[in-house]
Amino acid sequence: MHGRRPSTTRRAPLSLSSRKNNAELAAVRILVGPERREFIIGRKLLVSSCKFFRELVGASRIEIENGEARHIVSLRDQCPEMFKLFHYWIYERKGFHDFIDEADADDGCSELHWDLINLHLFAAQIQLPALQDFAMDAIQDLYLRCNWDIVPELVQYVYQVCDAQVSYRLRKWIVAMTTWLLGGVQREIVADRIQDLFDMCPGFWEEYVTHLLKMSNCKHLFHFKNPQLRLPSNNLRNEERQFGYRQCSFHTHRSKVGQGNCPHTSPLSPPATLPSPTSPLTDGDIKSRDADSSDALSESSLFSPSSDSIFDMYLDAR
Repeated sequence: MHGRRPSTTRRAPLSLSSRKNNAELAAVRILVGPERREFIIGRKLLVSSCKFFRELVGASRIEIENGEARHIVSLRDQCPEMFKLFHYWIYERKGFHDFIDEADADDGCSELHWDLINLHLFAAQIQLPALQDFAMDAIQDLYLRCNWDIVPELVQYVYQVCDAQVSYRLRKWIVAMTTWLLGGVQREIVADRIQDLFDMCPGFWEEYVTHLLKMSNCKHLFHFKNPQLRLPSNNLRNEERQFGYRQCSFHTHRSKVGQGNCPHTSPLSPPATLPSPTSPLTDGDIKSRDADSSDALSESSLFSPSSDSIFDMYLDAR
């Protein structure tokens, strides 16, 4: 942990009359994490984003630095790298493709992954649904770009540490990813690992069964319906629904939008060929699937599992 840097500037609290006269201060100084990393955001921009920041800024202290008065707020429990993404979004109001491109080039996708996960959860905590949806889109895009599987660490973090309501959208996506994974041709390889996670996280198992029943009723092919793939519409033909998810499937406004247009102007997933249905669960750090794994795809695996489906395998086993 870095120590606090000694201050070389003069700071003094404003009087009550000064507080009243400076009610519309131009900027807010936000100190994030134990190391108190500094971010400066325009006051009007910040307080207009959500109730959380309106109340936080309203209750903040005001200090003078170099003759300029600013609100000072602290988010000690938040990660500075996550808040860097928030700082970008609050000004740009667009997706995180530039961050994904940069992380991909610098082999930093694993770090970005956890920052996006925490950004999504932070947005849910402060009830900022637009940011929550943008972060969810970026998570999908990152997994598609890197051809990743869900790692046990993410499942355990979300189901054992996070609040169920805050992580609701993320849980839906994890369950969808798990269903896609277990519908693949290598499901026998990962069955024990998934079973361990089901045993450790009862809520994970319950939500998986619910999702599985829904997919079975809709006659979707488990190993084709890829949750990484966000299709550019909410109004899909039956054959399109077999390969990916609606544009707003994991958004906060999913039930309100229906088959209408997404209210966000988020860039859509970049064009890409469909990843192989082969999808073994990875251990430890997030890593890409073997590029040659698609060779193992047999002709019979192109059809929906029947008597040996993952639905039968797991429901009969418990």
